[in-house]
Parts: sequence; structure tokens; C-alpha cells
Amino acid sequence: MSSKTVITQLRFEPALLKKITEAAQKTGLSKADVMRLAMETGLQDLRRLRFDLPTLISQSARLSETSVSNTASENLSQPLRPAEDVG
Repeated sequence: MSSKTVITQLRFEPALLKKITEAAQKTGLSKADVMRLAMETGLQDLRRLRFDLPTLISQSARLSETSVSNTASENLSQPLRPAEDVG
């Protein structure tokens, strides 16, 4: 472990931990690596959206609603769009 590594604690709902465990098993990564990768990916999305959480939540909700009628691959092909410039 690097001397620059910081250890922190996170609490997860059992359902989310189950998803992390499944992702680790499918990818061959450790659960810690899956969590780091997911957090970094999520932070990249937040940066791309200029940290506009209402837009991110709204788009995520729309993707969840459409997943009932569409296949998962169709939902994953819908890119997140950056927030509109307010000027």
C-alpha cells in the first residue's frame, strides 16, 4: 500500500453491495477495485455534467423508466448530456 493511500469507510445498502460483489466476480477485479472504478467513472460523469446533480438525477430517472420497456443495451447507448450554459 502506498504511503499516499488514504483509508476511509463507506456504508452500503445490502443490494448495492450485492451488485459490487457480482461486478467483481464477473470482471475478476477485487471489490475495492470495482468500487474505485465506479466512483472514478461517476465523478467523470459529474464533471462532464458540470456537477449539475438535478440534470444527472433527471436523466438517470428517465433511463430507469425506459428500461421497463426497452432493453438494457438500448438504455446504455443513451449518452448523458452536459448541462445547458446559463448565462
